[in-house]
Amino acid sequence: MSDLAYRRELDGVRAIAVLSVVLFHVGYPDMLGGYVGVDIFFVLSGYLICGQTYMRLEQGTYSVTEFFARRIRRLSTAYALCFLVTALLANAFFLRSEMGIVADGFLGSITFTNNFNLMNSVGYFSAPAHENPFLHTWSLSIEEQFYIVLPMLILLTRRNRTVFAWLLGVLFVASLGLTLFSGDLIHDREERFFSSAFRVWELAAGGLIFLVTYHRLIPAKVPFLPLVGLVLVIAPVNLLDSSHLYPGWATVAPVLGTVILIAFAAPGHSWVAKALAVRPMAYIGRISYGTYLWHWPVLVGALYYGVTLTDERRAVLVLVSLALGALSYHFVEMPVRRISVRGDGKRRLYMLFAGQALVLLGVAVYLLQQPGKAAPGEDAKLEALKAEVMNVHPGWQSCWDKSTPATFCKLGVPGQASGYVLWGDSMANSAFGALDAYGKARGEAGYLITRPGCGPLLGAGPKAECIAFNDRVFAYLDSAPRMDVFLFARWFYYSEAEPLLRPDGSVAEENFPLFVDSLNAALDRLTARHRVIVINHVPDFPQSVPKSMLRTLRFGSEPLHLSREEFDALRGPTIEAVARAAEAHGAVHVAPHDLFCDDGVCHHEVDGVPLFVDNVHLGPKGNEVLLFVLNEALKKEGRP
Repeated sequence: MSDLAYRRELDGVRAIAVLSVVLFHVGYPDMLGGYVGVDIFFVLSGYLICGQTYMRLEQGTYSVTEFFARRIRRLSTAYALCFLVTALLANAFFLRSEMGIVADGFLGSITFTNNFNLMNSVGYFSAPAHENPFLHTWSLSIEEQFYIVLPMLILLTRRNRTVFAWLLGVLFVASLGLTLFSGDLIHDREERFFSSAFRVWELAAGGLIFLVTYHRLIPAKVPFLPLVGLVLVIAPVNLLDSSHLYPGWATVAPVLGTVILIAFAAPGHSWVAKALAVRPMAYIGRISYGTYLWHWPVLVGALYYGVTLTDERRAVLVLVSLALGALSYHFVEMPVRRISVRGDGKRRLYMLFAGQALVLLGVAVYLLQQPGKAAPGEDAKLEALKAEVMNVHPGWQSCWDKSTPATFCKLGVPGQASGYVLWGDSMANSAFGALDAYGKARGEAGYLITRPGCGPLLGAGPKAECIAFNDRVFAYLDSAPRMDVFLFARWFYYSEAEPLLRPDGSVAEENFPLFVDSLNAALDRLTARHRVIVINHVPDFPQSVPKSMLRTLRFGSEPLHLSREEFDALRGPTIEAVARAAEAHGAVHVAPHDLFCDDGVCHHEVDGVPLFVDNVHLGPKGNEVLLFVLNEALKKEGRP
């Protein structure tokens, strides 16, 4: 025998993996670590593929062409259909200005390089990622890369199974070492999520546990270990979230748990295995591949149409994904799996793959020509809304990370001595228009000091680079003439969303107290020399405002809605903390949320013009509103 015996309980483990991913993606709040399901898939794939490969090497029946034929039979037809349907639907409904991300994702998916594509794009956990219908194919790309490289290495080692075993060990140690100890030396926290080098150890772990069990190097039964494995697989789904460096030390838990379940969870002596092997779990495991393929395009389509996700609608999306997975399994995957990987069957599989590849490449060429083309029927109102998508000031990119007067971006009247500065993260950069107009109305010049993801705090920051940048800004302001210092940031990002570091690199056990302390420390230092104006929160929406307005106009989808009650529930504690800190240090407190969110509703547009360029950053119209709020707040302080 050169095939591993079917183990129904492992289909149950696959069920846990796919349900974790799907429930996480549709947004159930208790499933914030559901992305670990992909790690479970990697280990199971490594166990199956490396196990079958080793057994064929041992028997002298290993064939590279048959190996690829099996991969074609198992994977290609299902993903080809899913990718094709997704691309054609996106082409039919997405705006031409949005087709760039579709074309890049489609090309990366069909060439198994989408993880590299995404490493240079948006992060996995960011809001714009939900507009990419091919985001989820990064994991399939990594698996396919492994399947392509593995046979080449086997040929280079002359089909020696002992060398193959050592090779798995070397890959495991090298990749795990990089994952645990490289920090951000190779990739930042967004890039590492998609990196093949940080995932190979998971596939190799599956191969290694096959070798250990195949050669009976460990006992088949160890009391309570299957339960430990199950806990290690399930607990991270509830305990992890986007704040964890991943993959990293936290990844060890789901990988180790999967390895334990493979090694020790057998139905003959484990009630855990019996539970995993029940028919519903095993069936979901069998349809997991199709479910994974289809769930993300379904979710992106729903969000693109403007569906607001309630728990009931999330449940519907999960059921639709499972239904599509079942259809894929019974009517696409199973018929192809009946084709032999030998003789005429192998030729048929390669011809099928070649035909699919030609069609997909043709579609890719077509999609790559779409960005920038005017879609039929787009009228002036659509064009105006499209123009508001990321309609930032011309210096948006060039203003980042400048920390000296010679390099600061200039506000207000050119040629004048600076009388004010605007300092903050990307929110400050998005307020360029308001503070530029502020200076021109008063005949004053000012500076913009901004770094993305770095709020104006003292002694804390989400990255060490933020703390260092802020220290340079404080050093400048300590010696600068007295001026007005405007502070504007997405304060919630630092109070609750992103883990804060101290100057010694340690992570705060609780974010909120450190945020409050670091904001108070910043205000204490600044108010000793300058007049400080603290700009509190503006509302942030679950989707890009101009894009949502476009969808409402085109499809009649549900408009964006954020009540003041919802906004206060989400951001209230942070808003109150910022207001108290400003009052305690005699700073001027500006509350734009009181105008943006009046009459019980947080407004995202005025007279059909969006106030934001995405889900939170101010557009030109939003800057007009902010300028009005600033002027009103300063009038109350006795300055016109």
